[in-house]
Amino acid sequence: MNVLFIYSDVNVKGGAKSYHFGLGILSAVLKEKGHDTKLYYMFDKFDIAPLIEMIEDFKPSLIAATSDSSQFRYIQKIFKETEPFGIFTVCGGPHVSLNPRSLEETEGLSAICIGEGEGAILELVDSLENGKDLREIRNLCIKSDGGIIRNPMRQFIQNLDSLPFCDREIFDYQSVIDSDYDRAVFMLSRGCPYRCTYCSNHALRELQQGPYVRFRSVESSIAEIKSVLSRYRVRSIFLADDVFTLNKEFVKKFCERYKKEVGIPFEVTTRVETASEDMFGWLKDAGCTRVAMGIESGNEWLRQNILNRKMTNEQIIKAFRLAKEAGLKTKSYNIVGFPGETEEMFEDTVRLNAEINPDSHVCYIFNPYPGTKLHGYSLEKGYFSDTPVEFVSRTDTPLNLPTFSRENILKAYRNFSYRVYRKISLKKAIMYKIYYSRFGERLIRFLDPIKKLVRTIAMDR
Repeated sequence: MNVLFIYSDVNVKGGAKSYHFGLGILSAVLKEKGHDTKLYYMFDKFDIAPLIEMIEDFKPSLIAATSDSSQFRYIQKIFKETEPFGIFTVCGGPHVSLNPRSLEETEGLSAICIGEGEGAILELVDSLENGKDLREIRNLCIKSDGGIIRNPMRQFIQNLDSLPFCDREIFDYQSVIDSDYDRAVFMLSRGCPYRCTYCSNHALRELQQGPYVRFRSVESSIAEIKSVLSRYRVRSIFLADDVFTLNKEFVKKFCERYKKEVGIPFEVTTRVETASEDMFGWLKDAGCTRVAMGIESGNEWLRQNILNRKMTNEQIIKAFRLAKEAGLKTKSYNIVGFPGETEEMFEDTVRLNAEINPDSHVCYIFNPYPGTKLHGYSLEKGYFSDTPVEFVSRTDTPLNLPTFSRENILKAYRNFSYRVYRKISLKKAIMYKIYYSRFGERLIRFLDPIKKLVRTIAMDR
């Protein structure tokens, strides 16, 4: 069967292409069973015409898409435009998994997949080919004349080594690497053990049975990295796992093998709770150049009571200090505009970042993703504005907070970097100021050479 995947990456600030692991593994399991797959990657601008041409040429029997909340409005437009072809369509991803009403609200969408989709898509293709009952396919919700049929759920896949390596060719992966400064991205695990109220992980873990956090073996992880390096031009690697350093034995063994068999620079994302002198030492010795850790808010009360992030400021300061002492660069993640946040609380985020002085950082604006606890809390409190701003890739807010106006949230977002660095590095502060200004946004979006220069100076945003 011919299966056409759709990935929307429209109006994403920064300009770098991205790779989607979910679609990559779904394509791989289908190809392993002899099916043909193609991808329509809608990058930067919404443009339906090339997709229509691809459908007419490829003649797929199934169209499958994935989406988070920021992109779902584009996916809805796509399915509405492709409905006249009469092709069975399915959508997966965190947005529809946590918001099943998306199925009945979307014209031209035949079904949604809730949770992990490897088993579901194989059974769906088999059922479409052989006329089997779609109500037997676990994890699917299906439109029917009588309404919506929600099938039972299957367990989380426990042995990740049983899955083939991700299909990267479907994404024209070299172009993805080139757009991100010759960096390849890998995901060696699934799931996160923490229950942050603004993140979809705490809700996704409840959808299926079985352990939610799973790691591939070190052997499989190293084998995939080596396979990619043998086929693509790569200068560095980013391990995009939610918390790469959860399992100390895995990290130690991985670092030993990576140093001997791979050896190129890499970066990881971790949590301050897992920080230790040993951990950072193993990473540095293996070639790690930078660790990224989430702060989100510098106010302990907000962080612990609203966000359910139980670390203290003392732990955060110590973790960044240990990383620097190990010779690693650091990056902090921050968010502004949480429910219950005040301007004074956000001042704590500025002060904490200035104290730890990360080599780089990210600051986003909070968006209440459907299905998360903070989305429900925002609804309960009536924080959604009468004319809500749509999800805009974490650079605006749809909320009308009594303690923090939209105007001041946007101001805090744009001035955050300058205020963090102005007493440390005036040059860095000014470049961040340009990056976050409206002038900088226009340069980044429309002038590619200047965009790359600004992104480089702004510490690899």
